Amino acid sequence: MGLQRGGVSYMDKRHTEGQICETILAEYLLRQDMYVFKPEATSCPVDVIAISKKGTIYLFDAKKDAERIWPGRKSKQRIYRVLSPFQKLLGVRMAYVDINTRNVHIVPPLKPKTESTPKLKTKTKSTPKLKTKSTPKLKKS
Repeated sequence: MGLQRGGVSYMDKRHTEGQICETILAEYLLRQDMYVFKPEATSCPVDVIAISKKGTIYLFDAKKDAERIWPGRKSKQRIYRVLSPFQKLLGVRMAYVDINTRNVHIVPPLKPKTESTPKLKTKTKSTPKLKTKSTPKLKKS
């Protein structure tokens, strides 16, 4: 976890950057008009939880944005991280945060504010319709 020097504990640079990423992500989501929560657990499949005004719950794993240049290429490409099977089951979104520019890139992206969030479909047992014989109508004379 942290480094120890002379009885004093120091945080590892990666942990510090991870906390900075989570804080920038939380600020970004607050500016998107969401309620934001951070789990208390240190080892958790979710770094940030956000709830939209419409009630949609989003789970995020915050990662420091990193790029690499592949051999034989000239342009930089984002290094995409892989979600764990449990994170995939939960529907966690990966949030790549650039600490220097404070840009946030979310995969899969959040829907724009103009779109309406689809309502959850609930499975209800429908009663089968019984076929009944219709009674003949009498003619009025």
